[in-house]
Amino acid sequence: MGIFIKFFALTILVAFGAVVYQIFLTPDPEVPVIPEKWFGRQQLKAGEPIPKDPLTINRFTINVSDEVLTDLKHRLDLARFVEPLPGTQFNYGFNGNYLKQVVDYWKTKYDWRQQEKELNKFNHFKTQINGIDIHFIHVKPSKPAKTVVPILISHGWPGSVLEYYKAIPLLTEPTNGVAFEVICPSIPGYGWSEAPHQTGFNVPQTARIYVKLMERLNHKTFFVHGGDYGSLIGRTMAILYPEHIRGLHTTMAGSTNKGLSLIKSIIGAYFPQLVFDNPEADYKKMFPFWENIRFMVRESGYMHIQSTRPDTVGAAMLDSPVGLAAYILEKFSVWTNPAFLDKPDGGLTEKFTLDELLTNIMIYWTSNNVASSMRYYKENVPLLFIDFNIHEFRIKASVPSAVADFPHELMRFPYSVTKHQYENLIQYTSMPRGGHFAAFEEPKLVADDIKTFVSKVLKK
Repeated sequence: MGIFIKFFALTILVAFGAVVYQIFLTPDPEVPVIPEKWFGRQQLKAGEPIPKDPLTINRFTINVSDEVLTDLKHRLDLARFVEPLPGTQFNYGFNGNYLKQVVDYWKTKYDWRQQEKELNKFNHFKTQINGIDIHFIHVKPSKPAKTVVPILISHGWPGSVLEYYKAIPLLTEPTNGVAFEVICPSIPGYGWSEAPHQTGFNVPQTARIYVKLMERLNHKTFFVHGGDYGSLIGRTMAILYPEHIRGLHTTMAGSTNKGLSLIKSIIGAYFPQLVFDNPEADYKKMFPFWENIRFMVRESGYMHIQSTRPDTVGAAMLDSPVGLAAYILEKFSVWTNPAFLDKPDGGLTEKFTLDELLTNIMIYWTSNNVASSMRYYKENVPLLFIDFNIHEFRIKASVPSAVADFPHELMRFPYSVTKHQYENLIQYTSMPRGGHFAAFEEPKLVADDIKTFVSKVLKK
């Protein structure tokens, strides 16, 4: 018994020492130097210089061939469906009965040509950077404005540039003499951006390419906004290239395990009134701890698959449009609102139309980029646990920053915790509604919050 007590005491001491070391004694890491890499098809020999990219920017029009659409219809006609267990709704995944309805709508009512026309209402371009073609939307203010502010907005997975189609007109419309010039790229390997042909394409490399893109458009300094992977990309841009970023706006704050953020997180679990500004509301953003852990475990299976064997699941998605739709649309259900899990239709059309959802699926299907979008997890997720420099956010973004906190976001942190993760957090907004796909669900809330933030920065 005495040995057990000594062992237990030693375990507690070691654990306490590890926490103290992590919080107080580990130095903040240096901002890493990210090596320039080539992602084109050409295999470079060791020591061979990276080829120069052409600087041309070319107009791009979305125009899917009739052959692709005919093949799609044939595959939809041959679809086989999972028979759902009674009463499971979306708890076992995408409900097979509702999937039949979605596919029937896809075959009989959905009009890709009309959606294609809608997608082409904005100007699309492509330019080559680091050996691959980068697709982006470029929209200038709709009316003359006293101040025009360039902003890069970035999507994540399983989204696309479509997420911002309702927000872009709100941003380009002048407000109090200020309007945005919006640049919205497809992450390389997503949508109409070319997939990298070499390994190692991760968030820091994306950040570099985005800065190069903005420089090519003659924007030396600009604002950046993002959700999901877009938030990681934006924050990484602010960390690696602060001289270019005038301000960072995000709908997903991220977490930290160091300093006051960690201390407040620990104390807040037991004594929220000591550390939180609004104890009851702030507590619900992070706790109960085990309930949140169960939710993340339940919802993160896709991440483990895509961060380990993306080409395996990619082969299935690339071959089956119905499988692709089920795999992706499931995320638009529960990530929009966890309560939708218990609805027979997953609540999919409560925030979106089937046309919108299927157009996002069509972007993945017609571009053949679904597997490469999943590889982005293989290149990035291991860094979350191995390379603690950028991805664990132990380096704070120094630029003016803003966080829009939506009530159904996957990970949430109250202002009292979030403010320690940024050196210059000048705005934190608790939103009244909305989830993970914030700009897609609530474009006006996001656009107005960006406008308010940028106005504060400009006044400073």
